[in-house]
Amino acid sequence: MEKMSKSIEAKPSLASRIKNKIKQYKRVLTIARKPGKDEFVSSMKITGSGIIFLGLIGFIIFLIYFLIQTVFGV
Repeated sequence: MEKMSKSIEAKPSLASRIKNKIKQYKRVLTIARKPGKDEFVSSMKITGSGIIFLGLIGFIIFLIYFLIQTVFGV
């Protein structure tokens, strides 16, 4: 019975949600800045090592698959 007594809150309209989202994007763009050389090089090292790591994992999975096919003739 208590659930029935609660008021139902209306969702914001589509236009107000879009306007709110645009305000959030604008705020992010005003706060954002161009990274310095050190920050850029650091992010490139992290990104590059991630790409290499994922490539190695894919290559290892390929080798395991290839060896299973070769050994067992599947």
